[in-house]
Amino acid sequence: MKKRSLLPVLAFLAALSALATLAQSALAQSKPGIERMYVLYCGDIHLKDASSFTPGASGPGHLSVTCYLIKHARGWVLFDTGVGDHIVNMPDGQKSQAGFWTVKKTLESQLGEIGLKPADINYVALSHSHGDHVGNLKLFPQSTLVVQKAEWDWKPPVGTPISQSGMKAITPDGDHDLFGDGSVMLIATHGHSPGHQNMLIKLPKTGAIMFTGDSVHTKANWDGGRVPQRNFNVPQSLEALERMRTVLKQANAVLWIGHEPSEVPNRKYAPAYYE
Repeated sequence: MKKRSLLPVLAFLAALSALATLAQSALAQSKPGIERMYVLYCGDIHLKDASSFTPGASGPGHLSVTCYLIKHARGWVLFDTGVGDHIVNMPDGQKSQAGFWTVKKTLESQLGEIGLKPADINYVALSHSHGDHVGNLKLFPQSTLVVQKAEWDWKPPVGTPISQSGMKAITPDGDHDLFGDGSVMLIATHGHSPGHQNMLIKLPKTGAIMFTGDSVHTKANWDGGRVPQRNFNVPQSLEALERMRTVLKQANAVLWIGHEPSEVPNRKYAPAYYE
């Protein structure tokens, strides 16, 4: 009786093994690539008149300034750069149109605490180009800027157009999936400025979070469906609020309002992080 060759069996088993490897690889690629996220203190805004940002408020006010750093499998992403680090050396802060800015701890030093240099940041995604969000942009000349096309094209009445930063740039016209895996999404929320955008991230353990930039300044604004009259386009700003509510529901996400002071005690700041 002839012995059957084992070669077809071995070939079949090898093919099964290869298919299993491909399936595991595809599964790994389908999972969000975020490893962790850091909350960074990026300054304070002291307002002469709180109603300038929160309709219905009165008297002086205070806004926190918050930036976020995401470690993705394919690189580091910083969302906004805050008030300029140089202000830390100004005892009385720096005057602004609405009051003055102060800095107690620099953004660069916070990066250092987690073992990073500005040159390690691969992407800087900006909610928009106002001064308290781009104050440290010059620290990251090697990074790729991610900003809405409408913001890139805008020539603001005060300050330098973001297109003159000299940085490499990705300029989406609408929502943008930064890594193609759904874990870091830029959500178009135009209105506060011509090309404002939020960021929606999906953390493997914490879940989905949306960062507001200036689409919402305070919890009172969000709860009351109000926006400052000083916004670039008020009707568009109100439409952005409704769009945010839809996206939050679809993504089962929570909203983090970066300028809301009452949220500060509820956050873990770097070097602690979220997973």
